Amino acid sequence: MEYFMKANKVSRYNMRMILENIRIPFVFVIVMLYVAEVLSAVLQFSQSVQIDVTPFAFVFLINDYRVQFIIAACAVILFCNAPFEDESYQYMISRAGKLSWGLGQILYILKISFFYIICLAAAAIVPFLRHIKWSNEWGKIWGTLGKTNAGDRFGVQLSVSQNIMREYEPVNALIISILLEFACVFCIGLLIYFGNKITGRSAGTLTGALLAVLDVCVSNDWLEWAYGFSPVSLTQLDLFFGYAPKWGIDLAYAEKFFLIAAISLSVLCVAANYREKAVNRIGRRHIHGR
Repeated sequence: MEYFMKANKVSRYNMRMILENIRIPFVFVIVMLYVAEVLSAVLQFSQSVQIDVTPFAFVFLINDYRVQFIIAACAVILFCNAPFEDESYQYMISRAGKLSWGLGQILYILKISFFYIICLAAAAIVPFLRHIKWSNEWGKIWGTLGKTNAGDRFGVQLSVSQNIMREYEPVNALIISILLEFACVFCIGLLIYFGNKITGRSAGTLTGALLAVLDVCVSNDWLEWAYGFSPVSLTQLDLFFGYAPKWGIDLAYAEKFFLIAAISLSVLCVAANYREKAVNRIGRRHIHGR
C-alpha cells in the first residue's frame, strides 16, 4: 500500500506540472476544436431538417480513420515528453523509490488518457447542446446519414456506419467505444514511455507516431492482417464487420489485445526504471520540455 501511496503522489506532482507546460492544454484545445469542426456539418444538417441529434457522435467519430489519425497523433504529442523527468528527478526518485516512481508514471499516463477521452466525448456532444435529443435510439439524423447520401449537400464527411447501428444499442456502443479508445490512448502512452525511457531517446515517440499512421495505411487497403496489431484500428467497432473477422479479429480479440498490452507494457515501464540512463539523459537535455 505504501508503494501505491507514493506512486499517487508522483502522479499528482506530474499533474500539477501540466499548467506549467502549455503544450498539453494546447493539444486538448486543438483536438476539441477539430472535433467540433468535423461535427459542424452534421449540426447544419440537423438544423436544416429541424430534427434533433441523439448524443452518440463519439461512436462515429472514432470509426472514421481520418478523425482517428488526428486523435492518435495528438495523443502522441501528449506523451512525447516521456519519461517525464526534469531537474527534480534525482530528488523525487530517492524519496519515492524506483518501483513507486514507475507506478506513479503509469498512473499519470492513465489519468491523462482518461481526461483526454472524457474531453473528446464531451466535445462530441457540446456542438449539439441546443439541438440534442436524449434517447437510447440512434435517431433519424444518424439513421439518414448512414443509409443515404443526404449529408453530401451539407458537406458531411463523417463516416456513419449502418453496421454499428444495426448490431449495437446506442448506449452500449458509446460505452464500448469510450473504453476501447481509452485503452488505445493508454497503451500508446505506455509504449512511448517505455521506448523513450529504455533508449534515452525518442524511440517511443517515433513508435507511437508510426502506430497513428499505421491505421491510415491499413484503412486504405494495406495488409488487412495488420489490423491485428494496430491499436488505433481496434477501437473501431465497424472494423469487426469488414475484412477483419476472417483474420479472427472481433470485439473479444480487441479486448484481449488491449488487456494484454496494458499489463505487459506496465510491467516493462516499471522494469525500465531500473536501467539507470536518466542521469546522463538529463545531463544532455531536459526532455520534460519545461
